[in-house]
Amino acid sequence: MEIKDLIIERFYPESASDEDFEKAIRIQLESFKENNPADPVPPDHLLRKNLEMIASHPIFNVQIYLAENATGELVGGVFILIAKPESPDYESQKHMGMVLPRVMKEYRRQGIGTQILEFSARILKEQGCTLLQGDTNSDEGRAFANRFGAEVAIESRDNRAYVKDIDWEMVEQWAAEGAKNNPDVTIEFFEGLPEEADLEAYSTLYTEVFNQQPFEELEGLETTWTPERMRELHTRMQEMGNMDYVMFTRETKGDLSGMTEMNYHPERSHRISEGLTGVQENYRGRGLGKWLKAKMLLYMRENFPTVEHIATTNAASNEAMLSINERLGFKLYKHTTMFKIQLDELAKHLNI
Repeated sequence: MEIKDLIIERFYPESASDEDFEKAIRIQLESFKENNPADPVPPDHLLRKNLEMIASHPIFNVQIYLAENATGELVGGVFILIAKPESPDYESQKHMGMVLPRVMKEYRRQGIGTQILEFSARILKEQGCTLLQGDTNSDEGRAFANRFGAEVAIESRDNRAYVKDIDWEMVEQWAAEGAKNNPDVTIEFFEGLPEEADLEAYSTLYTEVFNQQPFEELEGLETTWTPERMRELHTRMQEMGNMDYVMFTRETKGDLSGMTEMNYHPERSHRISEGLTGVQENYRGRGLGKWLKAKMLLYMRENFPTVEHIATTNAASNEAMLSINERLGFKLYKHTTMFKIQLDELAKHLNI
């Protein structure tokens, strides 16, 4: 599709040429380097595998587009995510699409971002969407979104704790206190998914914990995590070479009350990602979240000596989790702003 002097074409990972993969990877690499200037760069083959896996995303129809100028130079691209009709949450997600544009650094301030945004808005409208959502972690991106009348939906913090700076004495104390204060509760650990007998209960717990996160003004983020979806996600992570770890607390009567997870990739052994952590509402106030976080950190220290930092993301309004993380030594690495705008409103700014 051509807009003015910009040519935007769909990138299909399942059939793309090596040349097109090189272009798509180049966009990802530039974005990574800009957002993580001090970090080791992910190898190309991992970025390629990620692009290949996106084509079969279980929740969203992910469309990738590459943008070139009239002389064939790569100037940017965009990821567009639209809910799949077969998703159990389709009815609450079908009105919105996520748009993640990228303009190569040397081609910014030339109107390319506006053209990519216009193109994306047309795609969403053709798919029946009425709302566009997207994110940025740069002041330049925030100014761009503001210019088109987008409203802030949520602010989140990307936080890091460097292993050398963690107060390990406090972590050990939290682990001891958790066990002492909850003598009839056990923590169970799994590499990968919990046992099949617990998967239904774990999926229910995961759904509740996931959806109790503050989404603020974001729309369509509530998700139903079925056992089938959990298995599919785990399989995809394995195919990417990721190693997933889960801990949950089991109450006296067998109920699962809290959970935490982390993710590690052997080829990116300098870091670990902390995923979801939370406690079912009826079991809060007993230090289960601190206990789970502490136990997972101690496991990491013992088993992954090359890890230099732990990364996690929290909504800026999630005061309870931010308090735990800050006491553990997590500090702000960058902050991300998620915006939203009705397509009819955006059309007024774009004159479409």
